[in-house]
Amino acid sequence: MSSGAPFPAGREYIAPVGMLVPGSLRTAALLAALLLLWTACGRRSPSALEAKGGGGELRVVLPAEPTELDPNSSRDEIAHLLAPSLYSRLLMLDADSRLHPDLAESWEVSQGGLLYTFHLRHGVRWHDGHPFEAADVRWTLEQLAKHPAFAAEAVRRIDWVETPDEHTVIVHLREPWAPFLSTLAGFGTFILPRPSEGARWPAGAPPVGTGPFRFAEWVPGRRIVLAANRSFFRPGPFLDRVVYTFEPDPNRGPGLLTTGQADYLVQRPSLALLPRLARDPRLRVLTSPSDGRYYLAFNLRRRPFDDPRVREAFNRALDRPALLEHALYGYGAPGFGFYTPAVAWAYDPAARAPGLDRARARALLDAAGFRPDAEGVRLKLVLSCAPIAPYWEIAEVVAKQLRTVGISVHLEQITGRQWMERVLQRHDFELTLIGGNHGPDPENLNLRFGSRGTTQIMGYTNAQLDAALSEGARTVDLARRARAYFQAQEILAHDLPIAPLAEGVQITIYRRGVTGLPRAEARGLVPEYDFSLVRARGGAQNRGGGR
Repeated sequence: MSSGAPFPAGREYIAPVGMLVPGSLRTAALLAALLLLWTACGRRSPSALEAKGGGGELRVVLPAEPTELDPNSSRDEIAHLLAPSLYSRLLMLDADSRLHPDLAESWEVSQGGLLYTFHLRHGVRWHDGHPFEAADVRWTLEQLAKHPAFAAEAVRRIDWVETPDEHTVIVHLREPWAPFLSTLAGFGTFILPRPSEGARWPAGAPPVGTGPFRFAEWVPGRRIVLAANRSFFRPGPFLDRVVYTFEPDPNRGPGLLTTGQADYLVQRPSLALLPRLARDPRLRVLTSPSDGRYYLAFNLRRRPFDDPRVREAFNRALDRPALLEHALYGYGAPGFGFYTPAVAWAYDPAARAPGLDRARARALLDAAGFRPDAEGVRLKLVLSCAPIAPYWEIAEVVAKQLRTVGISVHLEQITGRQWMERVLQRHDFELTLIGGNHGPDPENLNLRFGSRGTTQIMGYTNAQLDAALSEGARTVDLARRARAYFQAQEILAHDLPIAPLAEGVQITIYRRGVTGLPRAEARGLVPEYDFSLVRARGGAQNRGGGR
């Protein structure tokens, strides 16, 4: 979950309380320029880039074990963490939301944004040795149309796909849609091999992709191992293997690093631990701005959240600067807006949630008919949240702050899988916390707030909002898009289907001796969780351990 402008590669930065505001775009641009300069001066020789394997073993700690390795499924978020190492997309987005070639080495857009022509790389092979062809892309897009999941907004706009030859794919859209390329480069759009007379990809067979690593083994409950794909079409992979293990307790992860049992943490430990971890000479802790944000979601299908006065009261009860300090230890910025300031052209700073005013919050609750009982309690509600950092810390502070206006909140611990099933799919909740990236395109507002949005769990509908979001997506004129998204944010600020809480940061924790991670030296070159440019030196794995 990452995007945003980087701090200089190879340098640790720990933000004290009140610092590191992603909206500081001038600073972000300067830092991005420094990174590009550093990268240009520090790249390895072509012979080194052509090497395949020999760089050791990377041991990655995941927060849970996946249930499947389908890269385009919406049922398992953990599978998405492995997908960039196993599979490829037509295009890819780096950590700063810039487009790069992947299976398509070039592309053109014509006919007013209705026709997309992709020129595919030659000589690419699937892990099973079969050649990659345009027909695989067409088959994948057809399958995504049947089971759209994350790619819903892109594939529903495709009219038809033609493949005039083995290395050309032409996609015809029904209507112009500006986020099409960035969506194809996002999650849920990995290209899969088409079946060949039912024999290519039988049920239960190992996953087959074109990514930098191929599937080697899965020992349930213990590990998943990927081996270097020495026929990979981009530079790397330099590692011999990637070994994924599973640790649900994020605060145990740093100990696995310091004792030499792991190299890289996907899950984030409590932010309270970061200053100590940053001082450990065995570790590196990198912090950088992000387009990620946190917000409190209301279920508008249920009382009391069908009443806008109650939603305003919740917003006015929250002390966001205090939440930042006590739940996020100052990493990030208070969240008042309805989009990320990291995508500056689309962010409306005037569209803000109501600020702290607890007297007004109590008056609104009174007016809505929720007066305090003898114990001062007006409402008793349940906030469903996974007990992982920083969500649980945020939930605790939110519950404490809401109690000041007579709202009693019980914190219900649910697993990430339960959240997907109960909250995302069945909408069985009263209050919940949501985080994640809001870039690279403001089309993300449609996914989160549009009446048909795939992550719109609140039961919120507003025809004017849908119209503004549609206008923002179907024009490629940036000024017109900005006006549409500003209007959308003003509507959200009026209706308050959520309570914005905080702007997040990227945090990367890994063992010294590991180089080439997507958020470190390889920033701007590969997507998140793509380990094709990683080398691991000095760990137990290079002495025959790690398996």
